[in-house]
Amino acid sequence: MRSKASSFLACFGLAAGLFLPGALAHADENAPYALLNFSSQPNAGPDWIITLGAGVQYGPSFEGSSKTSVSVLPSDLDIRRAGEPASWGAPDDAFSFTLFEANGFSIGPAADLRSGRSRSDERRLAGIRSVPATVDAGLFLEYWLIANRLRTHIELRQAVRSKQGLVADLAADWVQPYDAFTFSIGPRLSLANGTYMRTSFSVTQADALQNTLVTPYHASAGIKSVGALASVSYQFSPAWKATLYTKYERLTGDAADSPITRRIGSPDQNIVGLNLSYSFGVKFR
Repeated sequence: MRSKASSFLACFGLAAGLFLPGALAHADENAPYALLNFSSQPNAGPDWIITLGAGVQYGPSFEGSSKTSVSVLPSDLDIRRAGEPASWGAPDDAFSFTLFEANGFSIGPAADLRSGRSRSDERRLAGIRSVPATVDAGLFLEYWLIANRLRTHIELRQAVRSKQGLVADLAADWVQPYDAFTFSIGPRLSLANGTYMRTSFSVTQADALQNTLVTPYHASAGIKSVGALASVSYQFSPAWKATLYTKYERLTGDAADSPITRRIGSPDQNIVGLNLSYSFGVKFR
């Protein structure tokens, strides 16, 4: 999931543009996406290009689960000035906005969804406290070691809900375009603080008394998982793009040793997803 803009002015530009009357389709051969021109003059190009998307994902029902489920999630929200090249983002990137960008380096705020855990996900969780879903908020840092080919990406995100902790996700991706296709592959590393690990993987005495499958366990901060992600995107038209991806993670350390993972779930976490996105432009009179 990915969203970048040169500044927060892009957000205000989008909000204003959506209330402008008229919508005349117009394709600009110099732009990588088909555009919608909000002007009565057919040759007037847009001021902003917007990408929206959604996807379906098949993966663990909760972090550490051995059972799988299907979910529908937003996948793209990208806002950029017309004429700026579209930035590449991995399917597991958080939603973000670029506040500063120079010489392959960019930084800005990031936000993402964090799934929860409940008995409805797995009946063997009976008696173990639930973990509510929440939203993460933080920042991202990105640097292209080789322009448009080798990317490094870091996200630091704190749960908006209290007592659900901080996570740091590190990624590297090799990006290879080929005609209408774009391939990517790269490693992943995730670290979490003590609050995150205790919420997701600790077992209290009360939990253990109510569920005989687990024993009391105290999880500490550290490396949460290692893995890799591979994706392939296909540009059907200037406006439409589909992305198929798979991500494998292996829970490690205290996350893997937790009775919730060992006795109820699994340290092997695999996700397969398909995203579809649409790009259009807005013009200010």
